[in-house]
Amino acid sequence: MVFHDSDYANRDFGIDSEQAANSGLDETDLDGGFRSIGINYTFRYFVTEKWQVFGEALYEHYSSDVRDSPIVRSDYEAEVGFGVLYVH
Repeated sequence: MVFHDSDYANRDFGIDSEQAANSGLDETDLDGGFRSIGINYTFRYFVTEKWQVFGEALYEHYSSDVRDSPIVRSDYEAEVGFGVLYVH
C-alpha cells in the first residue's frame, strides 16, 4: 500500500493553473491519502561471483482520486524489467 501527501500527489498526478492553460486539461488539485495498492517481485540469480542477472515485475492499482486525474491513462501501472549486472 502506498500513501502520499498532497505535494507528492500533485507533483505526479495534479495539474496546476499554468499547466492547465498550456494543455487545455482541467486544473486538478489532489489531496493526500491513499494512492495505490500493488505488488513488486524481484528475482536475482548469481551466475558467478561477479555476474548477476535479474528480473522485476510490478503491478500497482491506483485509488479513485488518482484515477480521476486527466493525466492518468489507466487504472493501474504495470512494469517488467530484466538486466545483467557485473560487480567489480
